[in-house]
Amino acid sequence: MRKYVVRFMVFYILSIGCLLGIIIYSYQNKIDRHNEQVEIEYPGVWKLSDEYDNRNSSYMEFLHQKNSLSILKNVYKELEKAELYREYSRQILSYHEYFRGNEKLASGSYNDKTEDGYLTNLTVLQMPEKMISEKKIEQHIEKGRCFTLKEYQRPLNQEIPLIAGYDYQKVFHLNQKIKAGYLGTENCTFKIVGFLHKNTRLSSELKLDETLIMPTVSKMKTMKQENEKILMSVKCSGYFCYKNEKEYRQISNLLKRIRRETGYRYVIPQMKWKSNNLLPMTTEKALIFMSLNLLLEFIVVYKVLAVNTRKVKTLVYKTVALCTSGSIFANVFLRFLFPKHIKIIQIYSSDFVAYMIIVFLLCAGMIGLKEKRT
Repeated sequence: MRKYVVRFMVFYILSIGCLLGIIIYSYQNKIDRHNEQVEIEYPGVWKLSDEYDNRNSSYMEFLHQKNSLSILKNVYKELEKAELYREYSRQILSYHEYFRGNEKLASGSYNDKTEDGYLTNLTVLQMPEKMISEKKIEQHIEKGRCFTLKEYQRPLNQEIPLIAGYDYQKVFHLNQKIKAGYLGTENCTFKIVGFLHKNTRLSSELKLDETLIMPTVSKMKTMKQENEKILMSVKCSGYFCYKNEKEYRQISNLLKRIRRETGYRYVIPQMKWKSNNLLPMTTEKALIFMSLNLLLEFIVVYKVLAVNTRKVKTLVYKTVALCTSGSIFANVFLRFLFPKHIKIIQIYSSDFVAYMIIVFLLCAGMIGLKEKRT
C-alpha cells in the first residue's frame, strides 16, 4: 500500500507541477509581450506604443482589418477624455513645389522629381492646445502670432496654420500659403502665421529652427477611409504627462481598460518594484521556485499520508495535512500572479484557494485509492 501511495503522490504532484509550469510560462510570456518595465522619474512622460509590429504581424495588417477604424475611434474617444493625454506627433509634410531652402530642412526626399513636379519632405510637429501652452510656444514667436483656439481640430480641407522655425524665414514669408500633402491627403492648404526665435527648443534634445509646428487636425467629411485610419492612428499615438505616482498609475489603468474593452494592443507601462517588495518573477525564477515548493509539498504529504497511513484514519486529518502543503503553494502562486497586490493577499485568502482547489483534487485521489484497495 505504501509503495502505491508513494507512486501515486509522485505522479500526481509532478503532473500538477508540469501543468502549473506551463500556465506560469504562458502567463509570463503574455505579460512580457505587452508590459514594459521602466524606472520611473517624476515628473515624466509616457510615449504610447503598440505591439503590432513584430515578427508575426505588422501595423498595416491591423489597419487592413474591417473593424480597425471603429477600434481606433473608440480608443481616441477614451484618450480624448484623459486630462493627462497630449495628442502630439512628429510627421511629414509633402511639399510638391521646387523647394528653395537648404537641404538640411528636408527629411529624406529633397526636390526629388515626380510626375507632378517635385517632392520635398518637411518635418512638422502636430501639437494640441495644451502642449502649445505648456511649452510656452507663444513666448518664443519672433514674428507673427500663435494659433487661436478656433484653429485647433480643423478638418484638413480647411486652411491649416503653421508656425515655422527660424531657418524657414529664408524660404517662406509671413502669411504665405503653401500646398502640401499630409498623412495621405494631398493638396492641403497651409498658411505661415509665425516664425520662432533662433535656437528655440521644445526640449534639451529637440531644436525647432528647422521644424514646422501645426495644430491638431480632424478628418474631412469626404476623407478616404484608408487616410482616415492613418489620421486616427496618429491621433492615438501621442503621449501622457504625469507628475507623481498616482497619475502614473491612472495612465496604466486607463491603457489596461482600453486594451481590454477595445482590443487595441497598447504596450502597458509597469513600474519596476523596489527591493523591499516582492520582485516580479521571470519565467525561470518562477519555475525554480515552483519546483522547490512542490518538493516541500511532496515531503509533507508523503510523511503524513505514506509513513503514517495507519494513524491518519479520517478525512479530517487528511484535509489538515493537505491544506498545510496546499497553503504553501497557494501563497507563492497568488503572490506571483498579483505582485502589485502583495499586501492585500493575506494568508487566509491564500489558504481558502488552497482548500478549494488542491484539497478537492487530492482528496478525490485518496478516495480513488481507498476504492481500489477495497
